[in-house]
Amino acid sequence: MTAKDIIKKTIDIYNKYAKRYHFYNQHKLLQFELNEFISMLPKNANVLDAGCGTGRDAKYLSDEGCNVTGIDISEGMLKVARANTKEVTFKKMDILDLKFPEEEFDGIISIVTLLDIPKKNLNKVLENFHKVLKKKGVIFMTLREGDGEEIIKDKKYDNKQRFFSFYQKEEIENALKKHKFKIIKSDFDVGSRKKYIQIFCQKI
Repeated sequence: MTAKDIIKKTIDIYNKYAKRYHFYNQHKLLQFELNEFISMLPKNANVLDAGCGTGRDAKYLSDEGCNVTGIDISEGMLKVARANTKEVTFKKMDILDLKFPEEEFDGIISIVTLLDIPKKNLNKVLENFHKVLKKKGVIFMTLREGDGEEIIKDKKYDNKQRFFSFYQKEEIENALKKHKFKIIKSDFDVGSRKKYIQIFCQKI
């Protein structure tokens, strides 16, 4: 399966199951971590939610005083997001082709977004993040811990086959350093059955 096929299949699933996705994920807010992210930003910061899904995190950041732009490649996800909050600007956009001016944002969040992206595209994603982030801007990202890539049947979505990218903590840290980000904090969230990497980093 090509990267293009993977992305198309992912979009199709998210378009079809956007409301179900919102139901499963609306209570999984990383409130402590998002507050820590906000504490690293200037007042009224411009924030990009890269892979915003149905807008859960974008809404929280907006309610806490950030000027938030949420982007997603799924129109179904964006439809739900727009219905749930009017204070956030939502745009259909691919993180592999960010159409923003350079140094537009004080911060970026990427909550499990790289799960859906083939690993060969990681460098492009980080290049784009670096380009649109202001100097000393901050990223908070989460990733599924593991090795390689896998096609998995997802029980939540009628056993549809989904593509997953997994990362080791040292692997993503090295990639961020290569693209001129300084690691501020890197840890694991072990509060669920699945293990997630949580990273705060800063553009240098």
